[in-house]
Amino acid sequence: MNPTELSLLEQSRAACASTEFKAAVLSCCPELSGKIAPNDLNTTIHSNDQMFTHSLHHHQDAGAAQSQYFNISLQQFSAMRQIQQHFFGSDRDDVSVLDFACGYGRLLRFLSLAMPRENLFASELQLDALTFVAHEFGVTTLPSHADPQQFQPGRQFDFIWVASLFSHLPESLFDAWLVRLIDMLTPNGVLCFSVRDSSLLASNTVLPESGIVYETRSENADLDPDIYGTAYASESFVAQSLQRALGHEQAYFRLRKALAQEQDLYIVAKDPARDLSGLREFRHGSWGWVDIRTLSQSGELRLQGWAGSLDDGALENVDIVVNGKRHRCPIDVPRQDVSEAFADERLKKSGWDFRCEIGAGTQEVWLEVTAQTARGERALLYVGTISAGD
Repeated sequence: MNPTELSLLEQSRAACASTEFKAAVLSCCPELSGKIAPNDLNTTIHSNDQMFTHSLHHHQDAGAAQSQYFNISLQQFSAMRQIQQHFFGSDRDDVSVLDFACGYGRLLRFLSLAMPRENLFASELQLDALTFVAHEFGVTTLPSHADPQQFQPGRQFDFIWVASLFSHLPESLFDAWLVRLIDMLTPNGVLCFSVRDSSLLASNTVLPESGIVYETRSENADLDPDIYGTAYASESFVAQSLQRALGHEQAYFRLRKALAQEQDLYIVAKDPARDLSGLREFRHGSWGWVDIRTLSQSGELRLQGWAGSLDDGALENVDIVVNGKRHRCPIDVPRQDVSEAFADERLKKSGWDFRCEIGAGTQEVWLEVTAQTARGERALLYVGTISAGD
């Protein structure tokens, strides 16, 4: 990182450590909200966490980067828990879970508060990430390996969650890791992994007959691009890879854009008789963004953005907290770009526009912006400070 980004990292770390920030994040996590105190939520971000530093580099704004990072964390936690609880129920505490390719714990910071840590395992190729998640979240760690056959954890797991690994693997490793992970499931076990669908390829890129495109680039410069790049795969490729891994054709369930509203989730059970149909009830939740955030020297706060439910369509309003005072802003501004991006006509009026007089001479405000569905699913659109002149 350059000096500016290092400064922004420190700025974000200070904001994330505040009780105010933790309370805002927890308010968007129904499973944990009201059950733990804000300061029990560990919001420490490792300086090498590529998921955060990538956002920081892209936005050049601490508030935007930390908001995006934690909103995706919350969505991943919601997705993972929905699938886990579908198969194993919400009242069992003996389910063994492996967060494979866990990174620096974007999921684990929430999951370690929701289930017994003795049943939670984390694996990763980056050893500093393993040290971090063991220390910060108290989970058992299992060093991964570049060669799937060399990964020998010495046990099996009821539920294996793999976010944003298969979306980075070349064809040979895609197959090999499926074989290895399915082999590590208990007889009643379930594997869930994310894939970047081939429909996301640039229009001038031709999908080969194999059904997978692999590019030797990623946001993680520390990993060998020959084994970790960027992959796009068709559903037919995934189905054939699963068939090769299992040695026979078997039912799977695909949840489109169920991870961060971008990657698809594929779920396969070790037992072919397990019923997957209940996954049709999966909820993507609410989503959105704050596009414009300005505080003028005259003290006018101006915010613009969009929000909507990716299950139900339009929402009525966004909740905006400015220096502790809550406002409700109606969602009624045309946003054709959002509707087209999500291919959802219901999001044509997903925009909103908010203005508030704070007072001349105000140099900084604390801001929280969230969007909630009728079912109580809440997205974290922004949390952090806005400074005059930014």
